[in-house]
Amino acid sequence: MGSFSPDYFIHAANVLLLAAYSVRDILWLRLLAVASSLAAMPYFLLQPTPLWAAFGWSVMFSGINIFQAWRLLLERRPVRLTPEEEEVRRLVFRDLSPRKVLQVLSIGSWATAAPGERLIEHGKPVESVSLIVRGKVQVTTGGRILGDLRAGEIVGSALLLSGAPAQVDGVTMEATRTVRWEAGTLERYLDANPETRNLFQRHLARDLAGKLQRLGADVSKSASLRPSSPKANEAR
Repeated sequence: MGSFSPDYFIHAANVLLLAAYSVRDILWLRLLAVASSLAAMPYFLLQPTPLWAAFGWSVMFSGINIFQAWRLLLERRPVRLTPEEEEVRRLVFRDLSPRKVLQVLSIGSWATAAPGERLIEHGKPVESVSLIVRGKVQVTTGGRILGDLRAGEIVGSALLLSGAPAQVDGVTMEATRTVRWEAGTLERYLDANPETRNLFQRHLARDLAGKLQRLGADVSKSASLRPSSPKANEAR
């Protein structure tokens, strides 16, 4: 029976490396690459003259892949959202993972506005947008009430898209909980995260459509309640 050949170690290492190249999951690729490097180390040490250079490179590759695998494991740990964070996900980002929701929230800031606080002001540029999580914001122009914004709606969304100064005032009617994003910070984040951008843009589109629909209904209601002119009565 012949003695054990160190060649078995290098064969095993290459089989593991082949498996690493065959998987699609990056975490498994990292783990199999570590196993391949570890399997190759005895081969380098059991040569008549140990291959220290190759052994050193294997140690370094193992260390890099172990570190990257550890980072991936940390990123994949289950994320638990607070009730408020879960509410934001339900209102806007229901198709995003909890981890992505936390990323979006991390670039914004939570705020509780007291009754009577202005979130947008007539004639001033809109530098941030606010998602209403709880509460109510009344939108007015020239003393005329245009409508109320409630949970799930975004204050300043149309102005953010147009870049024009506000032509309305947005005033909180009760204690209102919001998430506020600076326009520039939000734009840079969405540019780097296309999936989140698509979801946010779809929500903006629904948000604007809902506002226009309510505004049209309010205008129609006001017109139906307006007294007819004397000339119109005479013509009947």
